[in-house]
Amino acid sequence: MKLLSREHDFNFLTSEVDGVRFELFASSQSFLTCIVCWFESSTDVMMNWQAIQSIVSVRFKPEGGHSKWNVYLILMCPDSLEIRDKYVIQNDRYAARKIILDGLGELPDSPDVEKLVNVALLGTDLELAPVSYNSKDDLETPIAAIVKGVPSGSSVGAKEARSEMINKLIEFLSENENKKS
Repeated sequence: MKLLSREHDFNFLTSEVDGVRFELFASSQSFLTCIVCWFESSTDVMMNWQAIQSIVSVRFKPEGGHSKWNVYLILMCPDSLEIRDKYVIQNDRYAARKIILDGLGELPDSPDVEKLVNVALLGTDLELAPVSYNSKDDLETPIAAIVKGVPSGSSVGAKEARSEMINKLIEFLSENENKKS
């Protein structure tokens, strides 16, 4: 899944909030939608974010059954917000989840924002690292030998076996507490 820029008429927002630019990014199935808001300063963010979320709650209705639960507001500004203000905004879940991208220096253009949005919401910058076989993983540790094969059931025998294992672990740890490995 990838979020791409979509055409959307945001006159309902631009007529109410001056000096803020809006753009919609959505997944191909419109399962997840994101309204990006370009602010000129952190002061503008603080003055307008509540009004924007209120307008969005009434006027923005994404298509699809579950898409109304997957609406994000990305609030971008060139300078940094105070940490407390950022916390308040990002933890307010009314109408949409909010993510603040602040301290950017300059506001990015639409293609750069697309990358930022995909990283922030979908983690597209994450990569799976190949796992190499490590023979150290096969080493049997003393604790592994104590724990190995202990049953997990709720029978009396399983409970007794776990109790015995716990006693062996306590004994092992008491004997080896101050030893260096």
